[in-house]
Amino acid sequence: MKSDGLQRHRATLLAGLLVACVAPAAAQPADAPSAATGVVSYPASFYAPGQPSSAREMIERTPGFVLDRGQGVRGFAGGGGNVLIDGERPTSKSAPLDSILQRISAETVERIDVIRGGAPGIDMQGQGVVANVIRKSGAASSQAFQLFSKAYADGFVGGFVRAEANWRSGGLSAEAQISGRSDVTSDSGDGKLSRTRPGASPYEAGDFDAKTLSRFVQFNSAAERRTATDVLRLNVSAERETSNRREVADLAGAAASRFQEVTRIRGGDTEFEVNADYERPITGDLALQVTGLQRLERETIDASSVTPRRSQSSIESARSSESIGRGVLRWTQPWGAIEAGGEGALNTLNAKAALVLAGQASPVPSSNVRVEEQRGEAFLTGSYRPMPGLSLESGVRVETSTITQSGGASQEKTLTFIKPRASVSWGLGDSQIRLRIERTVGQLDFEDFAASSEFEADSVTAGNSDLEPERSWVTELALERQFWSSGAAVLTLTHGKIDEAIDLIPVAGRFDGPGNIGSGTRDEARLNLTVPLANLGVSEATLRFTGTWRKSKVTDPVTGQPRRISGQRPFEGQLEITRNLPTLKSTLGMEANLGFEETFYRINEIRRVEEAPLIKFIWDWTPRPDLLMRFQLENITARERVRTRTVFVGARSAGLVDFRERRSTRLSPIVTARARWLF
Repeated sequence: MKSDGLQRHRATLLAGLLVACVAPAAAQPADAPSAATGVVSYPASFYAPGQPSSAREMIERTPGFVLDRGQGVRGFAGGGGNVLIDGERPTSKSAPLDSILQRISAETVERIDVIRGGAPGIDMQGQGVVANVIRKSGAASSQAFQLFSKAYADGFVGGFVRAEANWRSGGLSAEAQISGRSDVTSDSGDGKLSRTRPGASPYEAGDFDAKTLSRFVQFNSAAERRTATDVLRLNVSAERETSNRREVADLAGAAASRFQEVTRIRGGDTEFEVNADYERPITGDLALQVTGLQRLERETIDASSVTPRRSQSSIESARSSESIGRGVLRWTQPWGAIEAGGEGALNTLNAKAALVLAGQASPVPSSNVRVEEQRGEAFLTGSYRPMPGLSLESGVRVETSTITQSGGASQEKTLTFIKPRASVSWGLGDSQIRLRIERTVGQLDFEDFAASSEFEADSVTAGNSDLEPERSWVTELALERQFWSSGAAVLTLTHGKIDEAIDLIPVAGRFDGPGNIGSGTRDEARLNLTVPLANLGVSEATLRFTGTWRKSKVTDPVTGQPRRISGQRPFEGQLEITRNLPTLKSTLGMEANLGFEETFYRINEIRRVEEAPLIKFIWDWTPRPDLLMRFQLENITARERVRTRTVFVGARSAGLVDFRERRSTRLSPIVTARARWLF
């Protein structure tokens, strides 16, 4: 009943917000941006009242736009996010897109163009909407230092420090950022744990405590040389992250006996990347772009779990590399563009895992594997703008890859896929309609070929050498309306018809592992709303809402019954209200992450994780132009995180419940302070 009420509440909220998408637009100033042009420009003065410090904060305050950091896929096609910088897509894969935007000072930004449906000379990379950060020309330099501190109720103090530098003179430019962080993760906290037999009172119950300390150091830099004929860009990045998680359950069992369950997990991840990008015009309309990248990563996990019933430990290590070469020819005309090119890549993974149960080594399928992929892709795309407000785009990609595996299983397979795509954007005054039809092919996660353990989730996952990529036919319709000069409402509806869906399946009769479970469907409704509240009587205030509703349908490989895809969140949302107070050199804000729930289906278990909304209040104060202070009261409701497990006797298909476990934690409110100095 609680879930049904929540769904009704969300449906009511969606219906109410949809009014903004179809309501008549209010009278606008003569210079108000129009969605019909396909490009809406927001000058730096548009963002000035909110006193942003970086291009990232400007992007976050752009009406009708939601930052997509990218998918982290192998290769460059389609995984680089939805933001361009001076018309070019960042080629660095290790440096997150938001981190790259963070190192661009707001003082160096001339404007941000939001491009819908494509524009001449713009590489949309399959995105329906991109934002283009245009920096000011001429010589400039800036440096910034940022210090961030978080104080928790238990006395722990987390911290973050970052230094940035930017320099530009003539055709040369360089920028760099180094940062470090030490903090606890959001799934830490104190709470309760209980286990209950069907129809009985809890037979084990008590206190539960979880804490994950994460430390992170990152460096990334970029340099660019422009001449009258060509452009050369270089990127170097490196990062190191370590984490240490400790879970302790202090429980009372039958006859008031007390005991402890302790889990410890230590992990480390090191990445290094270098890439270069060269662009040169061949003729006035034809340009060649060549890109090369080398990325290396090493990951280790050392875990142990001790309970009165058993003890277990595991050691996992993985080394991976990615080498990419890409070439693109782009022919640009006033009416559109044609682009052709190819990409070749070599990807490798060497993974090892050892599991010990009660002091004895326990074999797990695919615990020692090497995976190598040789992949090639050729593509041809074209865009056409026959008239203002109308944009057509179509293209086709042909991908072939040979995956060789040795270790737990020795085999080789070659996969070839054809991926057509077509889209149309049509602007009608202050509204725009976008339609996309595309054949998508997911990438295999090489780590799914290797065994892994999750003692904090009381599970061991086997590797699966027989995986195939998930394929879908995707249809997407987007409706957008600009209103009240700086307001925007975007409703996006997506339907996917899936082949070879990937979920958890039984492996070797006693383990779960990723596998293909047949066909299915995946549907999504996403609403992005920006409302300037001055039209409702609150000056210098803005409301922003982003909500995503999802549903899916696949056939459960254990029970044969229809269900949702494992791990899919039915709803996620973000609500933000800000108000500028220029006379006080301040901006006040409230942000709410609206929580989520997700369910995983294993051989003998159904696991659900739920997080309540997280709310924080923000005060930004700029006492002088070179100093920005931010104070936050975060997690004021002490957000609860609940994990429930229904564990069955044997397979779930038999329907015999062994016990149910409920584990809840609450993270106490947090006080944070940040200072950013510009030099």
